[in-house]
Amino acid sequence: MFIFNRSLSGENFQTTRVLPTTAEETYTEGEGLVMTSGALTKVSATAKPEYIAAASYVAPASGNKPLAVYPVLPHHEYWTTFAADASAVTEGAKVTIHTDGAQVTATTTSGVATITRKLGSGASGTPVLVRFV
Repeated sequence: MFIFNRSLSGENFQTTRVLPTTAEETYTEGEGLVMTSGALTKVSATAKPEYIAAASYVAPASGNKPLAVYPVLPHHEYWTTFAADASAVTEGAKVTIHTDGAQVTATTTSGVATITRKLGSGASGTPVLVRFV
């Protein structure tokens, strides 16, 4: 789960937007999202998230309600965890996003999440602070 930690530009909280969802997609609070064909969908491993889901929601086949999301800005820092052993990855490296859209991996090839601080050894499940710049 990506959880807002702080803004490097001074604001103390994120603002929300309400955007359309993709039919039959399951959204999880704290998951990274992008807009595709005018609707929100889970971010891929090598794409920077544009939004973070503010709530969990399962979109029906039709009649989707919009989902509240937080815009991802380059000066925002987020808490998350490593989904794999990242003990060899250093702060400042860019890593990819896990398939769950809510954690980061130890893969640096085509990375999109810049590690600003490792909060432990880097073992799987270790908390980490990241930015999407």
